[in-house]
Amino acid sequence: MKSRLLNSVQQGRPIVGVSHVIQDESVTETLRDVDLDFLLIDMQHIAVTIETLQRTLIALQPSAMSVLVRPLRNDEVLIGQVLDVGADGVILPMVNTGDEARRAVAAVRYPPNGVRSWGPRRAARIHGGAEAYATDADDNVMVITQVETAEAIENLDDILAVPGLSGVMIGPTDLAISLGYMHDRTNVHVQDAIQSVLDRCHERSVPFGFFAGSVADGIYWMERGGLILACSSDTSFLAQGMAQMAAQIATARERGPESPAAPAGGL
Repeated sequence: MKSRLLNSVQQGRPIVGVSHVIQDESVTETLRDVDLDFLLIDMQHIAVTIETLQRTLIALQPSAMSVLVRPLRNDEVLIGQVLDVGADGVILPMVNTGDEARRAVAAVRYPPNGVRSWGPRRAARIHGGAEAYATDADDNVMVITQVETAEAIENLDDILAVPGLSGVMIGPTDLAISLGYMHDRTNVHVQDAIQSVLDRCHERSVPFGFFAGSVADGIYWMERGGLILACSSDTSFLAQGMAQMAAQIATARERGPESPAAPAGGL
């Protein structure tokens, strides 16, 4: 049976998730019933080990949410570890050429279709046993490469032509830096470059994804046809919620005590 994530994007339905930065099992448990498609665990930029990742995956069960992981790099050993502990797919940073994209696809598939080494200990346990996992894994693991450099845009046609690629995702800040606009993601040249990637994805029927800094940013690209969206992070939403609470309290303090309402039926 095809995975829910792959089935959604292949039918043109967007999948939406959030970066799960607070690596604490009690926080993971509170997210289990949130109506999102996936959590993104970032091993590239956050202090997440393979042990931490496994504990997070265990704490998430049972849940309808899937887990996508961004490993440190496009490395078959690291990718294999991530999948063996039960991740549903990988988002690979700094994939700049067609050859690198082909290596990424090979890393998530077993021979003869790829080079993944057998050893899905936890993954097999939670997916019906070793025989069932061996039968279905190649067709169910998502492999998404990031477009976040000028080189990747130059080689985009070769990347999009790679069989088995589940999609590409824009890394907007690194792309802005690579194009010469340090952290200026709203620069018109950066936005034009992102739009050009989206257009070429549509032409070749490859799902387009985006790392959105806000919900509004995610909705913007979803309305233009984006199918894989990681909207902000749990830490950002926590900070926003507390800032909103603090602002409401500050307003009440400035307003001061209000006169109590007169009792009903007063004199």
